[in-house]
Amino acid sequence: MKRTLFVLASVLLLASCGGTPSTPKSTPSSEGDTSVESQVSSPEESKASYTITFKDETGAVLDSRLWEEGTIPSYNYQKDDTQEWDYTFEGWSASLGGEVITIPAVSGEATYFAIVSQVKQRYTLTFDSGDGSEVASITEDYGTSIDKPDDPSWEGHKFVAWSYDKAGEEKVTWPLTLTESKTLYANWNEIIDIKAYLSSLVGVLKQDPFGYIPEKMRPTNSANHVQESQVTYDFNSFVNVSDIKYGGYGEQWNMVIGNIAESQRFYRAIAVGETILNASIVAFNNYLDSNPSDTATHTLKETDYTAKLDFHNGVLTYILQYKTGWNIPFFGEVLPQIDMVYDVASGERSARIQLSENNAMRYIVRDGYYAFAIEYGVSAVSRKAFFEIDAQDEENIKGHIYEYVQFKDKDLVPSCADFYITPTWTSVVGNKASGMPGFAGYINELYRTEEGKLLGYEVRETFTKWAITATYHTLWFNLNNISGINNVKAIPTGEVSTGLGAQNPHEIYLNNSASIFEPTYNTKLGVKTSRKYDVEMRKQSFFGYKDDALTEFQVEIPMMFIQADHDG
Repeated sequence: MKRTLFVLASVLLLASCGGTPSTPKSTPSSEGDTSVESQVSSPEESKASYTITFKDETGAVLDSRLWEEGTIPSYNYQKDDTQEWDYTFEGWSASLGGEVITIPAVSGEATYFAIVSQVKQRYTLTFDSGDGSEVASITEDYGTSIDKPDDPSWEGHKFVAWSYDKAGEEKVTWPLTLTESKTLYANWNEIIDIKAYLSSLVGVLKQDPFGYIPEKMRPTNSANHVQESQVTYDFNSFVNVSDIKYGGYGEQWNMVIGNIAESQRFYRAIAVGETILNASIVAFNNYLDSNPSDTATHTLKETDYTAKLDFHNGVLTYILQYKTGWNIPFFGEVLPQIDMVYDVASGERSARIQLSENNAMRYIVRDGYYAFAIEYGVSAVSRKAFFEIDAQDEENIKGHIYEYVQFKDKDLVPSCADFYITPTWTSVVGNKASGMPGFAGYINELYRTEEGKLLGYEVRETFTKWAITATYHTLWFNLNNISGINNVKAIPTGEVSTGLGAQNPHEIYLNNSASIFEPTYNTKLGVKTSRKYDVEMRKQSFFGYKDDALTEFQVEIPMMFIQADHDG
């Protein structure tokens, strides 16, 4: 009290002396002490501020700051939904997990907690059965385990499975855990009775692999057929180039069609026993008519044959064993066995035809694809081959063939080729060149598909001699495609040399000249390594009828080559 009176007196004294009282500086007050400022402040007292804290539903701080006394604090809180939960902000509580309150005006420090309610998200599983019966959708909470519903039905079809995609590649595994809304698609198989499957399977025994080959590229193409006299030449005298029949098949393509023709021998052999085959089919069909079911197993034991049919899990197996031997041209005495399998789901059909120990074929047929493995011959010498052809689309085809001769369990003369057929060109790349002594390279024959005639070919081969190695690229042309050459004569020298650097086994004369046509040569370090430009007799195959039988005529005719040295 004394101090207060002293201050007031001082102010009055200053006023009476004409002075102006100064404003005291604001200084923090000590506890229990009263500052000068608090005694001279404006009539409206300053409001106090207090810390207000907002926390989420777990107690984590969202916001903490000063709020002026008397104001109503607030905080805009929103909790995002998740795939599993749907969150709703209900309001604020004075305690964690407490009751929702109305926040009062600030009168002191306070903490408020968010109150959030949550419910499981709900999702819907929709079933698209296409033309099948309707399947009701299922709506459940996130995480619910859903069992497979009853299968839909569709007349003439069998339900296979539900999938996440229309193509049926992503099959659903049941039970399904619901985590989002989805549409599932029904997969169907058209119902075909076992009799129809059996008929389709037996049909592969009449498979014609030439059906994949353009007509003009087949040996049966009559437009390119010749008579034997047309491809018989005496090159000891000059022969006009215009009289030479060009455009036959080279060795690469001939290997392709030759193996297809060999496979057809097996089809023709089966035709010999078609009466027994048909009888077994009739007997099986009678059994299936009287025992309709989704599965079947039945065995026939007859005088001339035994047969077994089995159908389970979408796979049909049919085995026919003949008891009576046949004498078939080329094969001799045989006792055939046929094993066939049809995988209904994939559409793949396969068959194995065993005629004798060294004569057998197995082949696979599916949409746009045909392949066979074949062995034929006698016990000491046999030929084996693998062939496949794949239709890329309606116009483009590619294929592969590998063959080798086996002599007393030793593989001899392995050959292989890849072929490509387009509407314009047919190309076959292989390593078969029996007409080239010592050949060890690759040949690419080129044909015009709509004509089925050899246009020429290119050869790539590597030569090594006297420690000299070189790679050469050779182009071969029919003489009738080269201007300036009117006639040709080829006299055998009687000398045979092998390898890339071999001499021409014929003396070549052109245009009625009495002088031998001299080739030009590639050289390495001054040494002649190979002929660079020359005319040589090359093998081409033609087809025509002789004694009412389609016959191959192999002919040596002159072709020109130009060779490039890749190393120089």
